Amino acid sequence: MIPALDLATVLLLHKSSFFIGALCFLYVRWQSPSSHGLGILTAAFTLLAVASTFAGLGEKQALPLHVWTLSSFTVGTFGYAAFWIGMRRLSGGDRRPLDWFALAVPSGLTIAALLTGFHLDNLWRASIFQTNSLVFLMGSAATLIHDSRREKLSARYALTIAITVAAVLSLLVILGMTGSNAAPLHPRDAFFLLILCHFAIALFSLVFVKERVEATLTALLDTDALTQIRNRRWFFLALPAAPLAGDAFVIIDIDHFKRVNDTFGHAAGDIVLACAAKEMALNLRQGEIFARLGGEEFGLYLPAASNLDPQEVTERLRNAIQSLKIKVGETDIPVTISAGTAAASTGLPMHDLMSRADAALYVAKSRGRNRIEAYRVDRPSEQAAEQRQNISPAHTTKAGQAA
Repeated sequence: MIPALDLATVLLLHKSSFFIGALCFLYVRWQSPSSHGLGILTAAFTLLAVASTFAGLGEKQALPLHVWTLSSFTVGTFGYAAFWIGMRRLSGGDRRPLDWFALAVPSGLTIAALLTGFHLDNLWRASIFQTNSLVFLMGSAATLIHDSRREKLSARYALTIAITVAAVLSLLVILGMTGSNAAPLHPRDAFFLLILCHFAIALFSLVFVKERVEATLTALLDTDALTQIRNRRWFFLALPAAPLAGDAFVIIDIDHFKRVNDTFGHAAGDIVLACAAKEMALNLRQGEIFARLGGEEFGLYLPAASNLDPQEVTERLRNAIQSLKIKVGETDIPVTISAGTAAASTGLPMHDLMSRADAALYVAKSRGRNRIEAYRVDRPSEQAAEQRQNISPAHTTKAGQAA
């Protein structure tokens, strides 16, 4: 049961919820200055707090009726429009200049109030004000849901729920004030719950920004700076503790990469690495674990559940790279890859699976490069011999180091 509070107390709580929310937004902006929208959200909650203050002064008859009603209405409607603009920027993480046209709505309502004087009528003023807030709150919730397709953070959904509840409560206030029998709550009770929503919105906005910063840092930690694909750290963390029967491990090497560096320069080598990595990533499907292991070497892990032939998948990558046109200045640089694949059997440790793929890679190199070789369980001695012929005494495979 919601406690029965007098109007003056409710207005004080209402104003306080906005001021505290504004301080929360200001604090988060100070902690995360690169986050968009926090400054506008601070201004929005401050405007709404000021609007509530005008209403409180009017309740105490400290201001003339025509002054506090117009001031409260105008400042409040601009506050909700600013809230929508700020939430749009916070949700998308970017600036959206056209959103400022939303201020035309409160501007039009203010002009209408001046021309008609509807703000002097409590029912009309409150109904139009709450309708304005309903529209901008629902717009904010819709934006958060729309942007979730490119950024899935748990706090985004909590923030969406808080804003949606606030919009529903605004609707209930409208229904209650118009005397509709469909209103399940008294306007005073809905208004009190609306105050709690203001605190929730500020809280979940803070958590949302924190989650986004953490996700960004994690992505930077797991992303190779040169190629912009996943790195070695992420790759080995993403692998299962032990391979299942049918899983496949693939090690891919760019052919004669040292020659590219020596002939065209390291800057050209970087371009080749980045282009090759991007092309391979584009030709892989979701669920296939792919990353740069170091140097010109890449790792690919194919779960058995994908029902894909490792040879076919890797051959698709080889064809894509062979068809790639990499131009540095006026020079075309041909690029090919070699790869070794190995399929897991029941009980085979991950270390042994990687070693088999590494052995198959060296067979591919010994047989002319620009080819894919699969580890043959029935011919291990031949593969080991070919591997020994192509490994210098100082060479240690990256897969072996990782294991």
